[in-house]
Amino acid sequence: MRKIFEGIVNFMEENGSIQSEYKDVYIFALQTIVVYAFNIGTGVVIGVFMKEFLYCMIFLAAFILLRQEAGGYHAPGWKSCYFLSCGILVLTLLWIKEEFIYQTYITMIAALVAGIGIFLFAPLEDKNKPLEEEEKKALGKKARIIVVTELVVGMVFLMVNKKVAYAVWGAVIWCGVSYLAWSVRYMEKNGKNREDNN
Repeated sequence: MRKIFEGIVNFMEENGSIQSEYKDVYIFALQTIVVYAFNIGTGVVIGVFMKEFLYCMIFLAAFILLRQEAGGYHAPGWKSCYFLSCGILVLTLLWIKEEFIYQTYITMIAALVAGIGIFLFAPLEDKNKPLEEEEKKALGKKARIIVVTELVVGMVFLMVNKKVAYAVWGAVIWCGVSYLAWSVRYMEKNGKNREDNN
């Protein structure tokens, strides 16, 4: 699949549509678009199969909206990203389907902790998508508005429909998990760099 993206980007470069130094960025963007399309299509199938279509769509909308502004960990390669996204969706819908004691408290606390992390550190940039300072400020502001909005929306729906609240909060939680994964990868990379320099 990457070869196809590279072919498209090379064609764009030859026609003068893009500059060569931005090739990796365009390849990453194409991969992201395809993964999102596959994820939404697969999400529809998973939602219907698990009989949770509405909550599936709510989760996907909330997650994509927050994730594109907040950033975080990106799996290496589009296949890893695709299957990881499918796994996240299935786990979220299983959580929504089940009912057990303290479920609301666990979901609420996890969402609040994740939300605070996102609010404080957004956006986290990926090596394939470097950000300039002005972009960071703009994305950080949007991410903070979105995460606060989603936390509040979840709280409101908690009194009306808990499953909607779990779907919205699930987006915040998984985005927070991606922040943890990003931090682990960052620390591993820095540790390796220090070892190489010694």
